[in-house]
Amino acid sequence: MSDVLTLLWPKWRQAKNSSRRNRELAKLLFLAVLAAGFCVVVFLASRHVFRFIEGFTFMGEALPIEKMLRFEINHRLLGMVSLTFFAILVFSNVITALTTFYLSDDLELVGSLPVTGDSIFVARFVEMVVDSSWMIVIFGTPVYIAFGAVYGAGAVYYALLPVVLLPFILIPAGLGAMVTMILVSAFPARRIRDILLLLTVLAAGFLFLLLRLMRPETLIQTDVQVEVLDFIHGLRAPAKSWMPSLWATEIFAQAAAGELRRSALHHLTMLWSAGLGMVSLALLCSRWLYLDSFSKAQEATRIVISQTSLVNRLLALISKPFRPATRQLVMKDIRTFMRDTTQWSQLFLLAALVVIYIFNFRVMPVTRFGRSLFYIHNLLSYLNIGLAGFVITALSARFVFPMVSLEGKAFWIVKSSPLSLRGFLWSKFMMSALPLLLIGLFLIVVTNYVLGVEPAVWYLSVATIIGMTFAICGLGVGLGARYPNFHVENPAKVATSFGGVIYMIVTMSVIGAVVAIEATPAYIYFQTKLQGEPITTEQIAVISGSFALAGLILVAATFIPMRIGLKWLEKMEL
Repeated sequence: MSDVLTLLWPKWRQAKNSSRRNRELAKLLFLAVLAAGFCVVVFLASRHVFRFIEGFTFMGEALPIEKMLRFEINHRLLGMVSLTFFAILVFSNVITALTTFYLSDDLELVGSLPVTGDSIFVARFVEMVVDSSWMIVIFGTPVYIAFGAVYGAGAVYYALLPVVLLPFILIPAGLGAMVTMILVSAFPARRIRDILLLLTVLAAGFLFLLLRLMRPETLIQTDVQVEVLDFIHGLRAPAKSWMPSLWATEIFAQAAAGELRRSALHHLTMLWSAGLGMVSLALLCSRWLYLDSFSKAQEATRIVISQTSLVNRLLALISKPFRPATRQLVMKDIRTFMRDTTQWSQLFLLAALVVIYIFNFRVMPVTRFGRSLFYIHNLLSYLNIGLAGFVITALSARFVFPMVSLEGKAFWIVKSSPLSLRGFLWSKFMMSALPLLLIGLFLIVVTNYVLGVEPAVWYLSVATIIGMTFAICGLGVGLGARYPNFHVENPAKVATSFGGVIYMIVTMSVIGAVVAIEATPAYIYFQTKLQGEPITTEQIAVISGSFALAGLILVAATFIPMRIGLKWLEKMEL
């Protein structure tokens, strides 16, 4: 145990020393307040859903469903949440285990220390569990608390939360560690990471598409609810499963109902037995496979599609408009993106999200609004500007904001090269603005076509999304240069850093301000169109002033962050 604590001590000291710096402490407090606010939102949203189901009505009258059946619906819903958390934990632990056990920079030093292999495994296992499970614990626990709050659970319910969640986390952790060791024993570690990430993205995209194509909105239609009730009655049958998610759900359901039975003790025993058993099996697996798999992890080959002649010709065509010095930088960034499977594989998930986004507008029951159809169509199109802006912001946070940080330890080459830092930043801007602009225009054009909106709304939507895209890219590149992290290996960690949080807050504030400012011209247009009256001179002045203010905000959001990021990079000492 002392060896394990010794191996974990540097991580603890690093976190402790970082929190002592005033700037780092301020960042930590800010993120803590933000996380607490998000937990409150998750709790309130979950409680609202559980309460809605508990008081469900049918056409204004109480459903002929006894209280037990409504409890069963919430019970099954909580089970779906637990199953989702368990699946996420399995994937997260497999991917995190690759980095923790095989790809960390300090593994060579740790392996040379006079400690046993079991101590190294336990220390790395603890680190893996913390890295892979903290988000689920922090943002998933409010769901279970909300379930207990709806049914007035007592102190026993809340005392059981850590007792149940700890083995619930250990099971996928042990499973992920074993799967990773077995895979790395047969294949190179870096190739396994790429394959797993690709499969994870494909699975997530398929799941999103499957859930959306099921059209759950039909459940609120009165002609479907009678059939749904017949199906819900089937929920009263007892469920049997070997899944740990069901064991945890059964314990919480009985504790919330205030009647813990022998089956709850049985499920709790199974959880702890499976959790400790998985950890023990992972420890035995490490004794058999870890040394051999770690040796194989030092060898890795890649199939690089970026070296084919077709790709070379495409790169030459794309980079042709740039100056010679900037052209080489653009080609380098594109090649790096193509070689990193963790980056371009997420395009599959992006495609699934775009399909779902458009499908939502396609199946929206707007035809039920009758005379207000014109108003509803155009109002949805106007609100769609903000929604598309949020989609582009999410993409930018993942791909644009980390672009400067991805230069890594080789950034000194960029800073000492003949290429100016201004040209360096604007090349990043141009390379990211074009694909994001195409995605934004695609979303706006397709949804407007589906809704059949007025030409004026078309022009407003297209012009606004162009300005928003440039502003989002300017904020992404500029703030990414202001808060760079040249020592991170995973781009996702850059997006979730303190700078990434600041970027998301500022960008969403800009989008919200622009949408709010343009709401006045949109309202004037809709009212005059519905009433058949011409636009007055005063209204034209208001519309012009609103558009000018919105344009000023977008221009400032594009250029000011770029200037801030440029100044920061110029004075940075490497």
